[in-house]
Amino acid sequence: MSVINDTLKALELRGGRGAMPQSVAVPTSKRPSRRQLPVPALLLVVLGLAIAWVWWPTLQRVVGYSGLVKVQAEPAKTTSASAPQPEVVAPEQAESAIEAVPDAVSEAPVAEIDAVETAAVSEPDVAEPPQVAPEPEPAAESAAPSEPLVADVKAPVTEPAEPVVAPTPAPELAIQKSALSPAEQALALWRQAQQAADPEPLLEQALELDPYLHDARLALLALLAQRGEADAALLDAARRFPQEAAYPLLAAELSQQQGEAELAQQWLAWASRLTPDREWRARRAGLAQQLGQLTLAQQDYQALLDAEPQRGTWWFGLGYARDTGGDLSGAVTAYQQALSRADLSPQARAFIRDRLTVLESQ
Repeated sequence: MSVINDTLKALELRGGRGAMPQSVAVPTSKRPSRRQLPVPALLLVVLGLAIAWVWWPTLQRVVGYSGLVKVQAEPAKTTSASAPQPEVVAPEQAESAIEAVPDAVSEAPVAEIDAVETAAVSEPDVAEPPQVAPEPEPAAESAAPSEPLVADVKAPVTEPAEPVVAPTPAPELAIQKSALSPAEQALALWRQAQQAADPEPLLEQALELDPYLHDARLALLALLAQRGEADAALLDAARRFPQEAAYPLLAAELSQQQGEAELAQQWLAWASRLTPDREWRARRAGLAQQLGQLTLAQQDYQALLDAEPQRGTWWFGLGYARDTGGDLSGAVTAYQQALSRADLSPQARAFIRDRLTVLESQ
């Protein structure tokens, strides 16, 4: 077994990569005669070389693995002095292979083995093979010079930041421009003023949008008249709109209420040249009858009857104007027409019956 161990040691020192180790040239002895080795010893030598050649790759991997463990263990020494050194343990296959040497090797004569050992040791000229450091496996090499050995440290994985969502602003009240014309807006304000407790501001806004909204202006003038402030505004309105009969008629009514009959006659004379609408015609007819303008009153009632012949009120007014003017037959005809209509009040009916009784008795 010592021969096998020496052979394996020589192979390890040479650092070959599995090739058949070259035989060591042994110079011939100067002695005249040399004893030849027995045949069994030669067989053992050949057998040992064959076993070494077969198991050389395994031994090479074991040696390379031990070198790699040493290289990797050096950084650990700097961090912890008490860290245990890695132990290199040969694979079990190497031990089992060495122990599997045929029994014939172990049964060889001890004397012959000793002779072979003596011959190998007693030869003075045999040079000791140079010790070659085992080359590490390419896989065990740390890295190229430009790539130092570093620990495989994974970079910290940064999770993507959640997108910052800007707070949704609260919806603002969108004020859209009105599609209504100024005249339509003024009319809407006029309608609101009719239901408002204080209609004066709404009337003023309506007139700013539409100065020709005469109903709103007349309502505003009536409010001013309650405070005695309508005279200047009425005169201004009558001058700005000379074709509107409502302004002089309102002025005549206000003058009549204040006891200024002469001023009321002047305003009524102004209004008599104009053509009012149905409402203001009826008011002009009543005012003319009060101020003694019976011809104007009869003309206005007749015009009203032409438009609405079924109105008993118009017949009653026409009969009263004729009765006051001395047209008694015409008055009786108008009174009788008024009684046949259903829109008269009970007081008006009682007056007509009494007056017909007087007129028919004459």
